[in-house]
Amino acid sequence: MRLIWLCGIALLGGFIASTTAYAQNSGGGEPSCDPNTALTQSPCSSLERILNSLQRNARELKSCTAEIAYLFVENPDFLGSKTLRKGQLLYLKSDDRSWVRIDFNTLKQDDFEEQQRREVYLFDGVWLTKVDFALEQVDMYQQAPADEPVDAIDFISHRFPLIGFSGGKHFESEFDVQLAETQENTDPNLTHLILSVRPDSRYSKDYKKIDFWIDNNLYLPHRVCALSTQGDIYDIRFLNIQRNKKVEKQAFAIATPPHFSKNIEPLKQETQTKGQD
Repeated sequence: MRLIWLCGIALLGGFIASTTAYAQNSGGGEPSCDPNTALTQSPCSSLERILNSLQRNARELKSCTAEIAYLFVENPDFLGSKTLRKGQLLYLKSDDRSWVRIDFNTLKQDDFEEQQRREVYLFDGVWLTKVDFALEQVDMYQQAPADEPVDAIDFISHRFPLIGFSGGKHFESEFDVQLAETQENTDPNLTHLILSVRPDSRYSKDYKKIDFWIDNNLYLPHRVCALSTQGDIYDIRFLNIQRNKKVEKQAFAIATPPHFSKNIEPLKQETQTKGQD
C-alpha cells in the first residue's frame, strides 16, 4: 500500500542541496534544506513556548485551506529526478471525524515544461481515494473500519509529511527538536526547527530528519522538508493559508464521470478484527 501511495503522486506522502533549483524558481529566498544545517541549542523555554503554541493551535484548528507546492526528489545522490506538483490542500475536523483533500492541478518533471495534470487525493478517516483524471481512474483503499475512523492528519503524515497540523504535543517524544541557527536572509516571520526522528518514533520507518518552518503568526507549517528512510526528499510549501474558515463537508465529495474505471479494495478481514480488539 505504501508503494502504491508513493508512486501514485510521485510520492503521496526533503531536503538537501538538490532543492536549491526549486527554491530559486519559487523565489522563496529561504535557506536551503540541508540536513547538515548548523544547529544551536536554544533555551528550553523557547522550544517549550513554540511547542505549546503549536499544540494550542491544533486544538483550535477546525479547518484549513492552503495552496501547496510539492517537490519530490527521488534519490538525489543517485538519480536526482524531480517532480513538482502544485495545487490546493483542504482540511476539516469535526468532533468525531476529520478529512484531508489534496488537489494537484499541474505537473513539472525535471527540466520539462509544466503541464496540466489533475489528480485528487482524499482521506476521510476510513477510505483513501485517488482520482487520476488523465488515466480516468479511481482507486479506493479502505484503511479503517467504517465505525472506527482514524485521524486523517496522523494517517496522511506517514505518507505525506503534514507535520505540525496536529500540534506539538508529541514532538518531543517523536523527535529530537532543535532551533536552527539564525541565518542571513531568513524570513523573520518564520521559525525554523530541525526534527531528528527518534529510533522509537512512529515516524522512524518513514523519515530520518525533517526541516520544519513555522509561520509565526498562524503557528501552522509554512514549509516542511523531509528526508525519507529511502533517501528521497519531500519538500512542501504552504501558501495563502486560511484557518478556521467555513468549509462544508460536501467539499470532500469527488465528482467523477461515470465512465471512469474503479478499483475498490475493502479492509482485509484480519485488519478489521484487529481494529475491534
